[in-house]
Amino acid sequence: MTRAASSYNFDVNIEVSEDRMGEQTLALVGATGDVGTGILRATVRRGWNVVAVSRTPSRLAAVQAEHGAAVRTLAGDISDDAGGARLAAQLGPVDAVVVSVHAGHLLRPVLEWPADELNALVAGNVGAHLVAARHLMPLVRDGGDFLGIGGGMADLVIPRYVPLAVAQAAQRQLYRGLIREARGDARVRIRELLVAAMVNGPSTRERARPDWITEDEIGERVAELLAESGAATDPGRSILTLVSPRATR
Repeated sequence: MTRAASSYNFDVNIEVSEDRMGEQTLALVGATGDVGTGILRATVRRGWNVVAVSRTPSRLAAVQAEHGAAVRTLAGDISDDAGGARLAAQLGPVDAVVVSVHAGHLLRPVLEWPADELNALVAGNVGAHLVAARHLMPLVRDGGDFLGIGGGMADLVIPRYVPLAVAQAAQRQLYRGLIREARGDARVRIRELLVAAMVNGPSTRERARPDWITEDEIGERVAELLAESGAATDPGRSILTLVSPRATR
């Protein structure tokens, strides 16, 4: 029987192992995006040594100005295997990798999407996470974490958002496949966190509604996941969903 993805809000208490933090190193890919900025703040606050990766050097300068010596910045691109290999060579061994990247998209009916544009959108989401798994996951030390950030459209179809739903559903299946293929030899804990909410982040602040989840709320949940003790071997417990604490039920 297939289990539904586990769902979390901020009323859930979890057991946290403090010894997973401290001097450990996290590679955060997509550190300057709306979600990545919250993950960066939360993990730095928890004591992680964070390597903030972005393909936009100008944004990394702002990260360095805000966090100083607590963060190492690195320009990198995981849109293809060559970029993934270059990034891996610069990173070296880490204790966790969080991948918070996604391709931009236009809002229009699915029949107005040329096939090549739809393929590019899917590749920009699924392909980037696959590159990260191929090149960055091997850098994670035994017992560490590889966590991808996905979207709640994987389970929801809204008019004009259909291509995004296709991409996010495909990304979820990628993580399910990675998890299942690692069973019996799970050196690294592989999970995906689906953010099933509109995000109130730096680029959306002026138009965000009160019920949207903030980047800092997402960041806190990611930090909690990285601090959890024990291995996640059950695929049903490895695809997680996060909703806004202010969502209408």
